[in-house]
Amino acid sequence: MKKLLLLLLISSSTLLAQVVSEPATSSVYDFLNRLSIKGLITFNDELRPLSRDLIAGKLIELQSKVSELNSLEKKELNYYEKDFYVEIKNKTGHFANPEQHFFDYKNNGGFHAFSYADSLFSINADLILGYEKASMYGSSYSHFWNGAQFYGYWTKHLGYSFYYRDNTIDGNTIDQKRTLSPKTGLVLTLSSLNSINYDRVRGAVTYSWNGGDVSIGKDKMEWGSGVSGQIILSDKAPSFPYIKLELEPVSWLKFVYFHGWLESGIIDSSTIRYNAVKGRQSYLPVGKYIASHILSLYPWNNFSFSLGESIIYSDRLQPAYFIPILFFRAVDHYLSDSSNTGSNAQIFGNLVYKYTPLRLKFYSSIYIDELTFSGFLNGNNRSDIGYTVGIQSVDPVISNSLFTIEYTKISPFNYMNSNNAQHYSNHGYQLGHWIGSNGDELYLSYTQNILRGISINVWGDHVRKGQIELPSQQYQATYPSTLYGPRLSITDMGLNVNYEIMNNVFAKVYYQHTNASGNNEGRLPDFEMGSHNSFGLAVGYGM
Repeated sequence: MKKLLLLLLISSSTLLAQVVSEPATSSVYDFLNRLSIKGLITFNDELRPLSRDLIAGKLIELQSKVSELNSLEKKELNYYEKDFYVEIKNKTGHFANPEQHFFDYKNNGGFHAFSYADSLFSINADLILGYEKASMYGSSYSHFWNGAQFYGYWTKHLGYSFYYRDNTIDGNTIDQKRTLSPKTGLVLTLSSLNSINYDRVRGAVTYSWNGGDVSIGKDKMEWGSGVSGQIILSDKAPSFPYIKLELEPVSWLKFVYFHGWLESGIIDSSTIRYNAVKGRQSYLPVGKYIASHILSLYPWNNFSFSLGESIIYSDRLQPAYFIPILFFRAVDHYLSDSSNTGSNAQIFGNLVYKYTPLRLKFYSSIYIDELTFSGFLNGNNRSDIGYTVGIQSVDPVISNSLFTIEYTKISPFNYMNSNNAQHYSNHGYQLGHWIGSNGDELYLSYTQNILRGISINVWGDHVRKGQIELPSQQYQATYPSTLYGPRLSITDMGLNVNYEIMNNVFAKVYYQHTNASGNNEGRLPDFEMGSHNSFGLAVGYGM
């Protein structure tokens, strides 16, 4: 049994590393983003996560421009080269002899619980352990997590990744719903008044070839530019199973398609079964699915433009949505008629421009859930539109710094639908921006990198929310304006000190001041209303 388990863990290869994705939360994205704004590399990250092979290529490219990096950037480059050692090795050479390490922080590949690589197979495996202790809204708060993760490659084409983390939170001030919070939504396994338990699980198997790959997995995708959140696809909702196709036939074009299985949260009454034990009936939820595709164009090194479409449909699988290049809104017209409300379709776009002489990045995303052009022309438009605009400045005053200002506005009824099974959501959490519909947010952030792995981030945001919309109001003759109804206002300011001690070992100290006022309507727990100070410390091994 032990030999079989070891074989299963080691069976992945390193010859073609573009088949394993780097989590969107990785700090390497911020590092490459800063250097791309300075014009040292071309780096487009509006569709995360990206492959480790692509990131390794950017690190190799930076090595050829090392003379243009300052001393801290050189240390950061050396740090990330260790983390992407296997991918860089396979792009620049090969493993003549097998390399194997157990808890060895001095090896070329950085710190891992176990790592192995040869000309055919590779694996990096780590435990996940962490603890957070805080004073949250005037009460003690603790968070403990544990789990395991590994990724690797097998032959030239196949790669895999796995991540599992079990979480337990204790305290009197736990936001169990996270309705209006930037934190990822929860699917609770156990809960009580002062304690909750939930898990996070991701995984994927990917087959790649020159210019494309296809994968099956369960993960989160982040589409669209945004630091506080993304209006197209964000990490707000829990991850979901999917099949995905990525094509990049030329350097200036990228096409991504996926079909996902979502959780509707609505009981299918035809599946209810009453069992021998009272109160232990079983049932299935109404089937809910998403199909989406996006085309990204990169005509110049400092400019990118993306246009995409998605559709949420329910009850049963529709084979037509497995055809990646079809116009899904037209497919919906084919599958429904005038007596059927059909499915819930969306279109969206993203634009990024980097003005490298001044080290500036301009970005914007738009999400359209409902648009009637006739209404737009006669001034009575029923349009559900959300957008984000932002500017980032690298080294505005001090070297190794990044300043961000970002504004997001989402009109009423975005992410919603008259059919509850077709909301733009998973497990009750919107797939887009965490502020949800009928709201806006102004976000500012300043990050200063002090030493390799140590950064200080000062941030603030102001969120306004109108009332919770009634579905029938969407079809009134007079369309409600954004922020209509009684308002809730939330102002947050925070200070984070992050220390990435070594690969996969982290520490964080944070402080946050929150002031929430106005009409709550059940969006926030009562203990979050008013003015509060929170602070805490977190340490962890594994992401």
